[in-house]
Amino acid sequence: MSRIQELARIIAVHTDLIDLFITSKDQQQPSFDINLPETLSLPSALQESRKLVIEAMTELKELLQGPKELLLSNSSNQLLSLRYIYHFRIAHSFPVGAEATFLQISKVCGLNEPDVRRIMRHEMAHRIFREVQKGVVVHTGASQLLAQNRQLQAWVGTCVEEMWPSAAVPAMIKWPNSQKPSHTGFSLANDTDEPIYETLRKDPQRAARFAEGMSSFATGAGYETQHVVEYSLWSSISGGLVVDCGGSHGDFMIAIAKKYPSWNFIVQDLASTIESRPELPPGLENRVTFMAHDFFTEQPVKNADVYFFRWIFHNWSDRYSLRILRSLIPALKPQARVIINDACLPEPNTLPIMAERSIRSMVLSMLQILNAREREKQDWEDVFKLADPRFKFLGIQQPQESRLAFIEAIWEPTRVRDN
Repeated sequence: MSRIQELARIIAVHTDLIDLFITSKDQQQPSFDINLPETLSLPSALQESRKLVIEAMTELKELLQGPKELLLSNSSNQLLSLRYIYHFRIAHSFPVGAEATFLQISKVCGLNEPDVRRIMRHEMAHRIFREVQKGVVVHTGASQLLAQNRQLQAWVGTCVEEMWPSAAVPAMIKWPNSQKPSHTGFSLANDTDEPIYETLRKDPQRAARFAEGMSSFATGAGYETQHVVEYSLWSSISGGLVVDCGGSHGDFMIAIAKKYPSWNFIVQDLASTIESRPELPPGLENRVTFMAHDFFTEQPVKNADVYFFRWIFHNWSDRYSLRILRSLIPALKPQARVIINDACLPEPNTLPIMAERSIRSMVLSMLQILNAREREKQDWEDVFKLADPRFKFLGIQQPQESRLAFIEAIWEPTRVRDN
């Protein structure tokens, strides 16, 4: 059996399973229409079937395209028109469920009618909007989300107005081999010598969009709180004190505290973040406390059992990651643990292609906006070793279905330094 036949069979078998479930449950069939669920509601076994179908369809399509068409049909072209759609609020220019002409839309969004026509028709080729008769447009499910889903709007806005203009190539030419967070494509695109967060802080509207866009991404599948709550350390040790470094409003520590009463927590972040925190749930006031602290400065909490970092290090190059770890050292007691909840890049060619593309896109995104990096297992081990040889690297736990791993090290002050 050839590979294209094998892929076709995978698609047929698993599509039949999904269709049988949808039909038996009287669910609406998938379509591009409005007012349908944002995602298919399927049990876990069929979610796996769904992934297999998407993977097989992608590979089959790209095999049949051939190398030249595959190279030329990249998705960046879609971002070109999507940026117009977002910036000129074209999805908001007529109601969901209604029809509108290109001329009517142009009067609302302020673009001339020929430009509206060519922009929207480009997006229609990607199933965003539909022309039901010549010159008359309706929403599809995708454009409905652009009109009505605030989190998704923020994510699209962040992609097309912050990320896309911030290609890293000019920055790498100007600042070769730099690790500074201000030496980025974002800095050049915004004509600034500041890191991205400093620039966004001066524009509350952009900052809010970026935060909401990141929230849309970081609260998706694979980032659930349960992965942190179910981390084996909390049940394998009788309890102690955890310092959550850069922990924002303490959502993850609060969730752990509810399940494990023998642990106490100090949540640290910058003063502005700590001051804006909501009230704690009843009963946790004595076990979860907050402290203003910059993790680049010496750690003030001495003798904690665990220093915890969730999704912090991927924002920083090695130069700054070493500073974070070294700032802990004066506070560390023997056998204190440093737990980093962050991505650990898989070995090449070990993931399905769609998951591989998602991860590799994140790698380049961190480069272009922060000059930061995602890391493989050896990279994590090297960071601890370079910070101080007295950190003993314990390894990495990768929970099933989680996109973040637990990178573990322990402080051994009598550990023999390498020559």
